[in-house]
Amino acid sequence: MIARRPAALGLAASLLALAACESAERREAQSVVIAVARFRSADHASTPAMVEALKATPCTAPDVCKTRDDCASTGEATARALRLKAEVERGLAALEDGSLAKDSPEARELPKKLDEAEVLLKQGHEGLAKCDEDVQALKRKHRI
Repeated sequence: MIARRPAALGLAASLLALAACESAERREAQSVVIAVARFRSADHASTPAMVEALKATPCTAPDVCKTRDDCASTGEATARALRLKAEVERGLAALEDGSLAKDSPEARELPKKLDEAEVLLKQGHEGLAKCDEDVQALKRKHRI
């Protein structure tokens, strides 16, 4: 009976350590899922900040980090597109109020910026399905 106690204590300690690891991994997964949800539900003005918050979400578990990085990459394309779109809107407003000359280099760059924004928005949109799949996989695995 005495010989069984150390073995039982070792088994109990192993189970506690395993539970702690699963719990830490689950918390990481939950943090990433929440950060992705915030990015996905953000309005256009808040999207770049929510993408930065997602990128800054800490992780150590490979599947959690992969989901974070894949979704952040998708979000980064969208955020960059929204920044370009805002630049174009400001440029058009400046053209309308006369503070930007129509033949200026900045004015000539506006259509190129808009085209680039369109490409980036398409990239971001195309990556959303993979991001959603990764998030759903995390939710299933970690019972979130």
